[in-house]
Amino acid sequence: MTSLVRNPLTIVWAFLTTVTVASSFISLGGGAAHRINTTVTTAVLLIAAVKAQLVIRHFMEVRRAPRWLQLTTTGWVVALLALLLGFYFAAL
Repeated sequence: MTSLVRNPLTIVWAFLTTVTVASSFISLGGGAAHRINTTVTTAVLLIAAVKAQLVIRHFMEVRRAPRWLQLTTTGWVVALLALLLGFYFAAL
């Protein structure tokens, strides 16, 4: 049982679960649904990018992949975050 708790995948899974609950509370605290809150939206998108990076690295085994694949997946997450934030702020 102790080895299961110390397993890196279990730790990452627990962190992802905690961050999912936290982003849910952040979005609930953002105010009324009809009002746009840029701080809440940015925070939730950043949390989503961190979660995506953790899933890619730990559950898709990219942490053991060649360096070029690690950099490509990280670049993809960063580019997607930048694109989403760019579209969001351009639409305001």
